[in-house]
Amino acid sequence: MPIPSHVERRAMEAARQQGIPEAFQEAFQKAFQKGFQEGFQEGFQEGLQKGLQEGLQLVREIVLEFLNERFNPLPAEVIDRINQISDYETLQQLLERGMSIGSLAEFEQVLAELMTDN
Repeated sequence: MPIPSHVERRAMEAARQQGIPEAFQEAFQKAFQKGFQEGFQEGFQEGLQKGLQEGLQLVREIVLEFLNERFNPLPAEVIDRINQISDYETLQQLLERGMSIGSLAEFEQVLAELMTDN
């Protein structure tokens, strides 16, 4: 992502105000650009990771809410095991299987199988 021109102008103006000689200003500009790019990339990656984690947590909550409605009360060990799942596809499979399965005992078997497979 290119640095917005007004940000770069401000950085160069700050360099001049700090007394950085003109000969070093090009190096300063390159260092600033590199730092900006790395900072942007790091921030983007952190934001993406946080978003993925929040999305997984939301899916877990949906699965748990549905299962709690279906098999109320949902045992604490089932809740703990589902909260350990960090794979979207596994959570989706649990939700799909939970919709059609006949009993909590059957669901616990499916949960054990899916957690062993993944």
